[in-house]
Amino acid sequence: MTHYAAGRLVDNCPHGNGWTQTRTQGEVRCDACGVRRFTAYGALRPPGLPQTITPAHRDPRAADRAAALNIALATRG
Repeated sequence: MTHYAAGRLVDNCPHGNGWTQTRTQGEVRCDACGVRRFTAYGALRPPGLPQTITPAHRDPRAADRAAALNIALATRG
């Protein structure tokens, strides 16, 4: 079976042949089709950036207030 993925023609591979670790840390490649899978977020971050990010402290009610505002604005017709 053939599918289009991201503008390319690709076969539907179940990735059953296994995965091989590449030279890039946190990246593996399917032995059958060559698709890459990132097993760690650090593989996606450019070199030189911190590997962990501590989110800023946020008001726990801010999401509730934002959702309520969005609903109120959406229902105003």
